[in-house]
Amino acid sequence: MRTLLIVDDEMLIANGLRDMISKAFDGRLRVLCCYSAASALEAAGRERIDLLLTDINMPGTTGLELHRLIRERHPDCRVIYLTGYSDFEYARTALEQQAFAFLLKGEGDDVVVQTLERALKKTDEEDQTEETEPEANAENKNRIELVQDYIANHLNEDLSLNRLSEVCHFHPVYLSRVFKEALGVTIGEYINLARLKKAKDLLMNSRLTVLEISREMGFTTDNYFCRWFRKSTGMSPHQYRRGTDSFASQD
Repeated sequence: MRTLLIVDDEMLIANGLRDMISKAFDGRLRVLCCYSAASALEAAGRERIDLLLTDINMPGTTGLELHRLIRERHPDCRVIYLTGYSDFEYARTALEQQAFAFLLKGEGDDVVVQTLERALKKTDEEDQTEETEPEANAENKNRIELVQDYIANHLNEDLSLNRLSEVCHFHPVYLSRVFKEALGVTIGEYINLARLKKAKDLLMNSRLTVLEISREMGFTTDNYFCRWFRKSTGMSPHQYRRGTDSFASQD
């Protein structure tokens, strides 16, 4: 259950709001009522405050200052200011504090209820987002790792975006976006790097011919593979192999 703190030095107004809101939000809002900033801060020290409904221009510590102090303890607390027609300067300053809403004193109960409904809905939506984001991130990470494993084991097969999206059950557009966000490269760039790494490894550590290696990498011809390898490394596959001194005699 959310907690609403009402603060107004005019006891009649504060008590009237407390009774009306308690009835309108029975079972959904726990309503606390204070008549000074000092007692409000004491309450905020004991309780979690989700919503603050406060007079913007109280004597001593104003509602503006009270909001700032409470948010130091409860950063997610939303404030709704009660203002009079003469409080324009305070209201202008309050805009800088990102007040959720302003209510003129004397407005109807229905306006107060509607404003609080919106504040509660916004708070619930943000809480739900905070809960689901870690789950979504973990799911994205798992599926991206699945795509990486698939690419590593199928370099000579179809690695189109549509095929990879089928593997991880993500929409192709969504897969492209989360893959780039997670790894800093596009899927096409990642496949190219994976093929290059595998090609270098086979050239250095296997007795496969260049033609056989090109087929392992999924190239249709060894000429195409050689052009791609030279563009990527600045040398031909044969030059790269000779440069490793591993299989110079073969070439």
